[in-house]
Amino acid sequence: MCNTRADGFGEVAPAPECGPNGRKPNEELQMRNTTFISSMVLSVACVSAANATVVYNTIDPFTTSASASASTSTSSGSVRSALTGTLWEERVIRTTTSSTSRATTTMTIGSGSMVFGVTQVGTANTATGTNQKGYLDYQTPTGSELYPDFTNFTSLDFNFASTLSGTLKCIIRLTDAANFAVEKTMSGSSGLMSFTLADFGGITMNIEAMGPLSIEFIRSGSNASGSLTITNLVANGAVVPAPGAIALLGAAGLVGARRRRA
Repeated sequence: MCNTRADGFGEVAPAPECGPNGRKPNEELQMRNTTFISSMVLSVACVSAANATVVYNTIDPFTTSASASASTSTSSGSVRSALTGTLWEERVIRTTTSSTSRATTTMTIGSGSMVFGVTQVGTANTATGTNQKGYLDYQTPTGSELYPDFTNFTSLDFNFASTLSGTLKCIIRLTDAANFAVEKTMSGSSGLMSFTLADFGGITMNIEAMGPLSIEFIRSGSNASGSLTITNLVANGAVVPAPGAIALLGAAGLVGARRRRA
C-alpha cells in the first residue's frame, strides 16, 4: 500500500506516485506500457518514412569509375563495382572481341558517361562474323533488401553518341519481363534509345522486387576504330524504398520484439 498524505484541509489522498486506488502500479506493467507507447510512436514514424518512397529511377549515373579491356584475349573478364542511390546496388562490366587480331575493346566509366571503345588491329575487316561487344549488368548484391519496384515502370531510356561504323545494336535483358530479351538497332550518330513496357510485354514476375538487368551493346560487320558513349541511363517510373525507411522498420520490429519478451 502507498503512503497517503493529508492536504491543508485535512483531506487524505494517495501520494502522487500512487495509483487512484492508493496502490503503487506494478513496475512490470509500467515498463510494458512505456514500451508499447514507444513502439506505436516509432511505427507511425516508420509508416511515414516508408510512404515517402524514393523515385530513384537512375540505373547508373556513371560516376563510380571502372574500366575493362579485351586486348590480349577475346574477353576482358568481369569488373564489379558497388553503386549507391541507384535502382540496383551492384554493377558488372566486361567487353569482348571476336578476334584480337582484328580489334581490341575497352569500356571506361566515369564523369557521367560510359564509353565503349574499339581499336582496329591489322587491315580493315567487314565480315559478318567480326564483332565487338560491351556489357553492363546490374543486380542486387547478396544480403541487400533494396530491390527495385517496377509497379509503375514505363520505359528504360538512355542517350547515345557513336562513331562506330557497321551495325550497332542494343539488347536489354530484364529478368522478370515477359519478353526476356529485347533487341533494337541504334541508328545514326546520336539519339535517345527507349525500351518501353510494351516492348518487354509487361512484367510477369517479382514486379515489386525486380531481378537483374543486363544491357549488351553489339557492333558487327566492321573492325574500324570508334567509340560509343552512353549517358542518362534510367528506368522511368521505377522506385526503391528509402534506406532510412528500411532502418526504421527494422527498429520498429526490435521494439515490438522487446515488448513481447517483457
